[in-house]
Amino acid sequence: MISMLSPTPSSKSRSARYIVEGLYVIIKVLIKAIGFDEYFVTKSIGLYKDLSPCIAFTTLPFFKSIAGIMFMMKKILIFEYITGGGLIEKKVENSLLFEAQIILNSFINTSNYDVDFFCDYRHSFKNRKGAIMVSKYNSEILYNSDFINSYDYYLPICPENNMIYYNYVKKIFNTVNNINLSCTKTLLTTSDKLTFKKICNSKNLPNPDSFDLNKDIQLYVEKDRTGCGCTDTKIVKNNKTYSKDKIIEKYIPGQSYSISLHISKKSYCIMSINKQIMQKENNYIKLKALLVNIYPSFRDHLYNFIDNILEVFPNLKGFVGIDFIEYKGGLFLIEINSRYTTSMSLIEKCKGKNSLDYIYNRENNLAGKSCRVELI
Repeated sequence: MISMLSPTPSSKSRSARYIVEGLYVIIKVLIKAIGFDEYFVTKSIGLYKDLSPCIAFTTLPFFKSIAGIMFMMKKILIFEYITGGGLIEKKVENSLLFEAQIILNSFINTSNYDVDFFCDYRHSFKNRKGAIMVSKYNSEILYNSDFINSYDYYLPICPENNMIYYNYVKKIFNTVNNINLSCTKTLLTTSDKLTFKKICNSKNLPNPDSFDLNKDIQLYVEKDRTGCGCTDTKIVKNNKTYSKDKIIEKYIPGQSYSISLHISKKSYCIMSINKQIMQKENNYIKLKALLVNIYPSFRDHLYNFIDNILEVFPNLKGFVGIDFIEYKGGLFLIEINSRYTTSMSLIEKCKGKNSLDYIYNRENNLAGKSCRVELI
């Protein structure tokens, strides 16, 4: 049987929040009137000044247990393509499922938000709290803007393969009003690696085409034109391809990295810098592991690097991953993932804050620790 959760009534949610915010103000006024130290008292009882009133109250034991009932928490809806019904009636590869589950777990295990998620009826997560089961009989719910808009925030996470992400966002972009995503034109550009490379070259963004090949080592990389991750990526000895679905670029013998960003209307925040551990086998390149939240020696140079990218792609928004290679001090842009990435799923483990906090500007300045995740 297919079950569906009812959306949260927005008017009820707003009323509850007004009440909570009023109580929060009254408590702060009383603390000052009595003469106690505001910071010490609020910290002692669990009301944190760096959180919004609604979230601050949910840190108290009593409120934490009933927060969902009182609608204090932000209601979030997640669509992770692999686990959420994007492959209904199709076989789901274990290699894809592993990363997808890492991503989904990073959301549904948080206690500061009320998270619902679309779930393929075949997936084990269907019995988890917040699961909205999807089958071939109700798969249209993935495009139901009325249902999606009943939430405070909607986050679709799809692969770029064969323009899957672009095509999905294109269908919902003009009717769903609770998303913060790059525009469809930008998604089309970043999903098509050939178009992306042409723009980088025209705007003088350092990329493999601008890399000077070593005369003794002239190698190239062949990859899918609309691929995702390292799908079918291999090292070749010539710069010719015989398929319109492939692209060829110069091989850079440096270290691969990524930057996890959250971009709002006026600014961006670096969530983490990540080291990509690559594995080469029979000339094929695969992403073996990720070391998330590192502090490389060239960190200070990244701000200029990012600024230059955002100048060329000004409509990037929301969660964005930037892949690049560092070689002898030079930073070469490889690709831009205009979506939530696997690295972002480890932010809470590294920094003690959920990725969703970046949406609502609940940032902390904790450096945190580095975390490693094995992918193969």
